[in-house]
Amino acid sequence: MRMPWADFPLCQNRRQRRCRRHLAALLLAALASPMPDARAQLIESAYPRDVPGFDAAAGVSVTSRIQTDTAWQTIPLGAELLHPEVKESTGYDSAVLPGQRPSWSTTTAPSVTLTSADGGTTLGAVASAANTRYLQAPDQSTTDWTAALGASFDLADCRVTAAVAHLALHETDTGLDAAAYDTPLPYQVDALRLSGLSPPARLVLEPSFHLTRFTFGTTAIGGLPAPQSYRDRLVGELGLTLSYGIMGFSDPNRLQLILRGAGAHYPNETFGQPPRDFIGGAVLLGVEHDLDGIWGWRIAMGLGTRVYSQPYLDQTVPLAEMALTWQPSARTTWHAAVVRKIEDAQEDGVGGYVATIGGLAVDHELDRHLILHIGSDIERATYAAGPAQTIVSGRAGVLWLVNAMLRLGADMTVSSHHGFTAAPYDENAFLLSVTAGL
Repeated sequence: MRMPWADFPLCQNRRQRRCRRHLAALLLAALASPMPDARAQLIESAYPRDVPGFDAAAGVSVTSRIQTDTAWQTIPLGAELLHPEVKESTGYDSAVLPGQRPSWSTTTAPSVTLTSADGGTTLGAVASAANTRYLQAPDQSTTDWTAALGASFDLADCRVTAAVAHLALHETDTGLDAAAYDTPLPYQVDALRLSGLSPPARLVLEPSFHLTRFTFGTTAIGGLPAPQSYRDRLVGELGLTLSYGIMGFSDPNRLQLILRGAGAHYPNETFGQPPRDFIGGAVLLGVEHDLDGIWGWRIAMGLGTRVYSQPYLDQTVPLAEMALTWQPSARTTWHAAVVRKIEDAQEDGVGGYVATIGGLAVDHELDRHLILHIGSDIERATYAAGPAQTIVSGRAGVLWLVNAMLRLGADMTVSSHHGFTAAPYDENAFLLSVTAGL
């Protein structure tokens, strides 16, 4: 198993600075959890990490510094490299549904990755699937799949990245801002990502454009059909990040100004409720420090706003994106992250909610091929009206890099849920996994 916090450390190469500025890099760290049903169900955590445009740069840390004798093998196909793998897992979850339905589970997750780096152009393609069966709760079983394609190339001294992805996923009722579904809710995501990066200089510009379409299926709530098509939406976001070297071009300390504008269109109405179309934006000011072997950080704070076209409550809230990496020794890496942002609410009649997610974790190399991971997260959804939802979790895991074709993992998560969908409850889960690759 690839430890989830491995994607958090900051880039060392400024030409790759685009990687770490993606909010997905922060969210992947803040949402890290070995049990997928227990984490916040924000879409950033689902995008493939091996495709340009969706990737999160790993830098050099305990988990990314895999030894040559245990690095995944690949199959050369001319200039391309093919890497197929399959992960088999078995585990136990004490609360498949909120406070009930304990069950053993099995998961089969095959994937294939194709990469190429030739003449300054980087290509990446991923196809993956995950079939999870709950033995004592078969109606909660799911099959998800993802396909993505991306490229990064030089254009007129600038670096351009383009990517597309399709995801077929399920939303459960143990995550953040989830309803009391009888069965997991199927939904699909189509995503387009475009970004540019100006040549290395004291002032670096990074424009971006994201277009995402969400399509929701039907589930049941309380035994009654509950179509969720009112949540279908098309979301667009324009962004511009300005990064300025404080002492000059080569200064690892850089000031940041982050500008974002967004809008969404909801094509379907639910009975008695108007669509939740909105326009909004965000301004954040921050500072970042390139990972120098010991420290790396990024701190950005600002304001975000949403104005709805229908009589929903407009929102103006403080936002934050903070990340810290500390490597006190060659065998230990600490990570911390906090993200605060406005998210689309699942409940009809509610425009949006504020998601605040924080995490702290440590990866320690017990020996050359054995990595220990310990971490804790807090996730909170705050609404303009109604009670907030909070999930506090702790986790521990061990990853054994057996050789270049085999990984063994053991993970345990304990979490406490407090929210509006059910009475407070605790959830305990563990997972044993075997990953084989070529």
